[in-house]
Amino acid sequence: MSSRQAVRIIAVVIAVLLAVVIGLGAGIVTAALGATALVAVGTGGGAFIAIATLGMIIVTYLLPPVQVPAPAAPPPPPQSQGTTASS
Repeated sequence: MSSRQAVRIIAVVIAVLLAVVIGLGAGIVTAALGATALVAVGTGGGAFIAIATLGMIIVTYLLPPVQVPAPAAPPPPPQSQGTTASS
């Protein structure tokens, strides 16, 4: 594994963990303000999805994937020089 790939993996893990913490915090704050459990869970989930998506966009922008060159096309089959006999 290259060091660039390791850095990408660590950046993704950090972004997801940050999204989990913010989502959990949003759910706790919403519940503490008197919302029902369903609303608090929905708020926490929405915050998680929003922050995780933003984190993935930022990780992709800062560490773009390595561009692998496309494989070369196979050479065309050789042309036959002789003609076939027709009956």
